[in-house]
Amino acid sequence: MSISTEFLSPLSALLGALVGGGASLIAAIYTHHGQDRLQRIAAEITKREIVYADFVMHATQLLVRAYTIDELTLSGDEQHLIGLITRMRFFAPPKVVDTAEAVLRAIVDISLKPSIELRQLATEALSKNLDPDPLVQFSLLCRADLDSVRRTMR
Repeated sequence: MSISTEFLSPLSALLGALVGGGASLIAAIYTHHGQDRLQRIAAEITKREIVYADFVMHATQLLVRAYTIDELTLSGDEQHLIGLITRMRFFAPPKVVDTAEAVLRAIVDISLKPSIELRQLATEALSKNLDPDPLVQFSLLCRADLDSVRRTMR
């Protein structure tokens, strides 16, 4: 069976177009998949940053209040902090959640102690006589978690 030269040129052009088009399609799919993955990772980082920062802000407010006010009251801040810990359970590593719970326990423990004046609190904090900040370990673990998520982008 022989192929006529009349058909050979159009057939070659058709096969070339199919191969070129197929390669372009595969490249587009691969590029889209990579961009989609990067967008999902960026969204995950943003979500974690928002929850972690919100926790730090509310915990800081509660910590200062625990040091300076004697009466125990249940405000919306405590409930919000517990809600943030619960949200973290959906995505954060267990170590981050455990440390967030330790921060909450430290706040409760400080609340049970006699209060000190704000001036004395500042003086003790500057002289480093104050108990270690329970948020330091939490912040370090959050940073490590965010760094590990960022490494998946590479």
